[in-house]
Amino acid sequence: MHSASSRDEKGLVTLEIAIAIPALLLVVGLIIGVIRWSMDAVTATAVTAEAARDIVRGEPEGDRLAAAKRIVPLAEWSARVEPFDVCVDARFPPPLPLMGHVTVSQCAPR
Repeated sequence: MHSASSRDEKGLVTLEIAIAIPALLLVVGLIIGVIRWSMDAVTATAVTAEAARDIVRGEPEGDRLAAAKRIVPLAEWSARVEPFDVCVDARFPPPLPLMGHVTVSQCAPR
């Protein structure tokens, strides 16, 4: 026969597991999300540089931005022409709540 304290301890272990598993899943989900976001930001750095060079060479801006959007769909893509450069920007939503947006920008000389 089991004592009352033995049943109480089993109940506490079950409760601890019931709390720990969702917390662990939340942490793992956050880590995976931040890693994914970081990989997109690194990819966007290369894509923005390539798109800026292609626009300077005369490729249509809309086509290059559409291609960039297909590669990194998370970002909002835009291009701007400055006096001596053409710049392409990729604006990302924050990786975690309460953080600001992040913009990756690359320019190519005209």
